[in-house]
Amino acid sequence: MKLSIKFTTIILTLTFLAFSQSISAQDTFENLDFESANVSGHSPGNLVPISDALPGWSAYFTSGTTTYPQTQVVYDGISLGGAVISVIDDNAAAFSPLQGNYSAFLFGGGYGVNEVLASASISQTGSVPSGTESLLFDAYVYGAPFTVALGGQTINMTPLQAFQNYTEYGGNIPSSLAGQIETLSFTEPPATGAQPSMFELDDISFSTNAVTPEPSIVALTAIGGLLFGARKGFARR
Repeated sequence: MKLSIKFTTIILTLTFLAFSQSISAQDTFENLDFESANVSGHSPGNLVPISDALPGWSAYFTSGTTTYPQTQVVYDGISLGGAVISVIDDNAAAFSPLQGNYSAFLFGGGYGVNEVLASASISQTGSVPSGTESLLFDAYVYGAPFTVALGGQTINMTPLQAFQNYTEYGGNIPSSLAGQIETLSFTEPPATGAQPSMFELDDISFSTNAVTPEPSIVALTAIGGLLFGARKGFARR
């Protein structure tokens, strides 16, 4: 009897641990660097199932209050004015990945038969690591400014460092979101003038450090002017 009880206890324990690990794996954000893309057998310009092109992510266009979920995205697709969601590699005609072999590319612009203006978005739901204070990523932006949201709250992103082909952005997140299961989304709206708007995205990460942007050149110049004026005032005295 005791052996039977112990064996049952072991089985239940192992089952619980396996279930817990499964839940944890499902809740973890994945493919934040877009390197899990599998576009083998596809030619540039082809539509690819999003489960292959952007594993872990969902894609959709939004016009007004209407959302259009996308089950496919374009491989190495570059917009000439329309709303497009794409995964690109070195085979793309005009752009290349920001990091590694693949990047995500969102174009806001005309959508559908009537060419209504629409934003392009990708999102996924996962567990924000405990202790997270900020969100970081690399991006190339042209046209309308992008929007980042976590748990339905817009995250104000600040350029931290400019490189030759991209800029590193960072933004602090509310402490209440750390350790919670939330939806992370990136959106590129249509341009207000010439179409399209462009937002190339890569290397997303959560950080335990808060973002403290360096003072801008304008701010430093203003501070320098104030200090110079104060120095002259003291010299006169």
